[in-house]
Amino acid sequence: MKVVYGNDDVAGKNISYFLEKNFSVDVIGLNEHPIYHDYPEKDANAKKDELIIIPSQHKSLKNIRSLTVHAAGNFEANEYGGAKNKMTRYDAKYARGVLLNINKYSKGMNFEVTYEATHHGPFSENPLIFVEIGSSDLEYGDKEIGYMMARSIYESFDEDAEIYCGIGGLHYSSKFTKMAIDEGIALGHIASKYRFASLTSNSLKEMFQKTIGAKGFLIENKSFDSLQKNSLKKLLDSESFTYKFV
Repeated sequence: MKVVYGNDDVAGKNISYFLEKNFSVDVIGLNEHPIYHDYPEKDANAKKDELIIIPSQHKSLKNIRSLTVHAAGNFEANEYGGAKNKMTRYDAKYARGVLLNINKYSKGMNFEVTYEATHHGPFSENPLIFVEIGSSDLEYGDKEIGYMMARSIYESFDEDAEIYCGIGGLHYSSKFTKMAIDEGIALGHIASKYRFASLTSNSLKEMFQKTIGAKGFLIENKSFDSLQKNSLKKLLDSESFTYKFV
């Protein structure tokens, strides 16, 4: 495992400090934020297929106290780094382990623990996971939170789980997060319901192929009307993807 953070990212530096100091994990700071830095594996001197973790700060307009885990990639535009219409590989089992640890170790800290939908770069040929603290300076630099997140990353595990990509829900994927915590499901790339118009055969293939070990797709039932559901079914059937509504 390699850890890459941005030198201008307070939360990233906070988590990385404890990963290096307490858990002897290799970390590297970049002058530009990692979301804009494609192929971070080169700077980290990562081996082929070696996992890359990017600890980062998460910004919310509502300043929601959140601790998040998510994949990297873009459905169309790449204004926040990465490549257009390209996903980065994602180790959903390890990411779920991080999520479960955060959920356990943050009890009583008044945070929303959640997956986020896929929404920004960088592009990498290595599997890559974002782990983020939200959503203000008060949280970003908090040493207790930084240590807890570092511990959650370091102690993650590949517990057996069925792996799916997700379609639907809001940007904070509460339904899929609950399934991951309660039902032994690991979520890979997630397209929120707002990405419906961006879903194409190519984007579905990218989500599926870049989620290591994916079996198919889970679709949040309440996110779509009957016409949208039929459209999704036709699109998924045309590529012979396994899927189910949840």
